[in-house]
Amino acid sequence: MTERELTVARLAATPTLLREMARDGAGQAWTPSKPGEWSMGEVVRHLVEGDRDTFLPRLRRMLAESRPVFDKGRRTDGDRADLATLLDAFADARRQAVRLLGGLDDAGWRREGVSPSRGALTVATYAATMDAHDTEHLQQIQDVRATLGMTPKRCEARIALPLSALLGALAKTPDRVAELAAGLDAQTLCERPEPDEWSMKEVLAHLMELESRLFLPRFRLMATQDRPRFEGFDPIAWGRERDRREGRFDDDLATFRRARAETLAYLATLPPGTAERPGLSGHFGPLTLAQYVTHEADHDLEHLAQMRDARTVVTARG
Repeated sequence: MTERELTVARLAATPTLLREMARDGAGQAWTPSKPGEWSMGEVVRHLVEGDRDTFLPRLRRMLAESRPVFDKGRRTDGDRADLATLLDAFADARRQAVRLLGGLDDAGWRREGVSPSRGALTVATYAATMDAHDTEHLQQIQDVRATLGMTPKRCEARIALPLSALLGALAKTPDRVAELAAGLDAQTLCERPEPDEWSMKEVLAHLMELESRLFLPRFRLMATQDRPRFEGFDPIAWGRERDRREGRFDDDLATFRRARAETLAYLATLPPGTAERPGLSGHFGPLTLAQYVTHEADHDLEHLAQMRDARTVVTARG
C-alpha cells in the first residue's frame, strides 16, 4: 500500500477505534480525568465537530473549487447530543470523507485550499493532518481512561509499548489465571455470571485458542511479510462455534501456558527493527507489530478483569 492508501485506511478505521474506546465507558463518558480537562465524551464531540463542520466541508470545496480560501472556524457551545449519537455522527462524516479521498487520482490529492491558520495546503497534507489529529485525540481518551482506572486500550489509541516490557507482562498472565481459579470446583468455573456472559472456563478457552490461532500466526506474518492483511476477529461468532465449557479447566490452562511460552520465545528472538513492521488489520487498520503485541497485553488485562468479575458473581451465588 502507498502512504496515501495507509492514510485513508487509518482515517477509515478511526470510527471503529473510537467506538471500542467508548464501549465500556458509558457510565463515565462525561467524567473528566481532572477538573478543567475534557472527558471522553467531550473529546468525541470535538472530533465530530472537526469532521462534520470543518474537514468534510473544506474537503468538498477543495475538490470542487479552485484553491478556495477558508473562513476562520467559529467557536460554538458544542454539540449537546448523547455519546451514542455523537459516535454515529462522527462515523457518518468520516465515511463521507473517506469515500471522497478513496476516489482521488494524483491530481485530486494535489488540489489546494487556503487555511486561515496554516496557509496553502493540499488535500494530501490535510488528510495527513486529520490522521495525526485522530491519533492525538485517541491517545487523549486513553489518558482519561487510565486516570479513571479503566482497562487500557492502547492499540486502539495507536500506542506501542517496547517489546521488552510487553514480554514481562505477557509472561505473567497464565499465573494470574491460575490465581483467579484457585479453590474453585469445575462447576463454578463453568458457571456463567449471566446467561449471555462467558464463564471463567470460556474466558480461558478464548485466551488459549487466540494465542495459537490468531496472535502468534499474525505476529509471524507481520515479522516476515510485507504489510500483511488480516480480518477482524468476531468474538460472538467464536462463541457460537461450540460450547467451550466442555473439558477440564486445568487442561486448557496447561495448553495456554505452552502456547504463550511459544509466543514469548518467538518475540524474544526478533531482530532489531521488527517491532516497527506494519500490517493491516480489519479492526485496527494499519498498525505495527509492537502495537499489536501491546493489544495482546491489554487483551489479557481485559479478560483477567472479566474472569475476576465472573468469580465474584458466581461465588456470591454460592
